[in-house]
Amino acid sequence: PFVLRPFSETEVRAALESDRPRMRAFNRLLSSVRIVSEHTFGRLKGRFPSLKDLGPHVDLEDLYDVLEALIILHNICIDWDDRPENIWSFDPDDPPRSNEEMPPDVDGDMYNICANITGGSRVPLYETDAWLKEEGYRKRWAILNELFP
Repeated sequence: PFVLRPFSETEVRAALESDRPRMRAFNRLLSSVRIVSEHTFGRLKGRFPSLKDLGPHVDLEDLYDVLEALIILHNICIDWDDRPENIWSFDPDDPPRSNEEMPPDVDGDMYNICANITGGSRVPLYETDAWLKEEGYRKRWAILNELFP
């Protein structure tokens, strides 16, 4: 349930002098992994342009199942050396849809979109915002210490 984020410059400045180089090295490594991840999702959207048009979903579990299936298909296509550019309708320059093209029920307000979500999230009761924040800090430091002892 964690999003690994870099150390802010404020956190780096407030850290012990001995930790600062490690924290900056961690930030550089995390940034390079983030770029690879973004490129991977870009390739997935290039192979399955419908991902750009998903819009809001009512059941998050269904959305996860769809994404998992598409990722599996994408990996099979890579293993079989399938190339999206061989698909007659593939357009590598196909931009994401603009807000003007979005369905009328999508106004960009995430609170309204999320208000209609159903389906269980399976979140334990102890996972409060404060607990998640503290665990996130702890996990980030554990990863930092593992990667940069």
